[in-house]
Amino acid sequence: MKNIKLILLAFVALLSITACDEFGDDFDNVNPDVADNVDNNPELILTGLIREPINSMVGNAWSEGNLMAQYGARIVFTSFDQFEWGSQEGTWDRLYLTIRDARTLNEIATNIDNASYQAVSMIMEAWATQILTDLWGDVPYSEASFGKLDGNFTPTYDEQELIYTAILDSLSKANDLLNSTEVPVNGDIMFDGDLAKWQKFGNSLRLRVALRLSNVKPEVSEAVIAQVFNNQDVNPIISTNEDNAALTYLTSLPNVKPVTEAGGYRSGSFNEYRMSETLESVLVTYDDPRLQTWFNPTANSVEQGAPDWSGMKNGIVDGDAYTYKGGDAYLSKFADMFYFEPNAVQGLLMKYDEVQFILAEAALNGWIAGDAQAFYEEAITSSFEYWDTEIPTDYLTQDGVAYDGELETIITQKWISLLYTDYQGFLEFKRTSFPSVIVPGPDAFYSSYPSRFEYPTPERSLNASNYQEAVQRQGIDESRFVMAKVWWE
Repeated sequence: MKNIKLILLAFVALLSITACDEFGDDFDNVNPDVADNVDNNPELILTGLIREPINSMVGNAWSEGNLMAQYGARIVFTSFDQFEWGSQEGTWDRLYLTIRDARTLNEIATNIDNASYQAVSMIMEAWATQILTDLWGDVPYSEASFGKLDGNFTPTYDEQELIYTAILDSLSKANDLLNSTEVPVNGDIMFDGDLAKWQKFGNSLRLRVALRLSNVKPEVSEAVIAQVFNNQDVNPIISTNEDNAALTYLTSLPNVKPVTEAGGYRSGSFNEYRMSETLESVLVTYDDPRLQTWFNPTANSVEQGAPDWSGMKNGIVDGDAYTYKGGDAYLSKFADMFYFEPNAVQGLLMKYDEVQFILAEAALNGWIAGDAQAFYEEAITSSFEYWDTEIPTDYLTQDGVAYDGELETIITQKWISLLYTDYQGFLEFKRTSFPSVIVPGPDAFYSSYPSRFEYPTPERSLNASNYQEAVQRQGIDESRFVMAKVWWE
């Protein structure tokens, strides 16, 4: 047992180095027995490759993604909600660690001729890479993570269009690999080694990636989505909530949801976030009971014996935000399950409802044969089912929800369903401009909505030439960095 602990500690130390940084001088003297164990036991990498980035995205969804999509709002320390987004260097580093770990696993799997681990590594890399380029635009990709091998610690920035092409190609290859193998994988804490679910996730991710290109490469969107949808015998997709790509947490460390009391997240930090007025306005308009599932009634209304829900406006300056509507007692917190229960909420990558919304939009555009209304209604129904909330009998037929062939109707419901799924609600808003109720707050630093994070400071100093080339190529005004649109917008 002592030797196993030493091996794992050494391995974790190795993976803690960021993607573009040089390894320390002692790396070449690592005990060869450790390397042998990793090479012969790829599950040692796979477990961390799943847990670490998902935990990171759960934290980011809470503190950033929910604000950017206006599911939540802050009552103190509101600068981020005012669009002071900065570089989010920790997220950049975490995503590059994920890409590097995925490539390491891929290399090991290739060397031992294990197509299953190879495919899984490619799917996880694709998932992380899309989030990375969606948030930063052009980024180091083709030359990233190989500094120790080729001595290149100043990787060039790949254009987002080329990165998207590479992601789609990689996911297609992963699908081909999974069609050719039944070799089991170990260390899989998300799907418990179920390769069929990995394949469904990979192909569903292809749908998400393809749809993100709808404004700039609609012919690619159509071709990829049609290829997957029309050949589901070889391109299976997520087809029920049982197939969801989501990490189910346990009740004790280190496997609890990180943004919980059991995970060590401060209660004071949890209380800084409240329901956004934006989401509240939509849910109240449709008498949507997911409001009661996701949020608590205000403390004051409970004390008065008449529970009621009230949201916080996004983008209000500190001070004014804390006293908004009378203060925190008059604003709804997120429901207890998000904090006081260690495993009530999963770490979400992609759910069945999103797949159905993608198919609804594809059918609306005439890209696939199918009933757009049926896909749309199935998506909504499955969202209610996922959150264990009974759907009202007239929900699907009421004004504003009833299918009407309009993209905004589809996207508004899709936006609701993407709650707490990394940054996806925000990204779909940027792709479509829906729902139209999302607008900058009264004290926001910009009058229109930002699009991206800034590049981290180390990139400006340690990779300056490539940084400047990327900034100039994308037409970025560094004084308004976050306002520069990414390519697919």
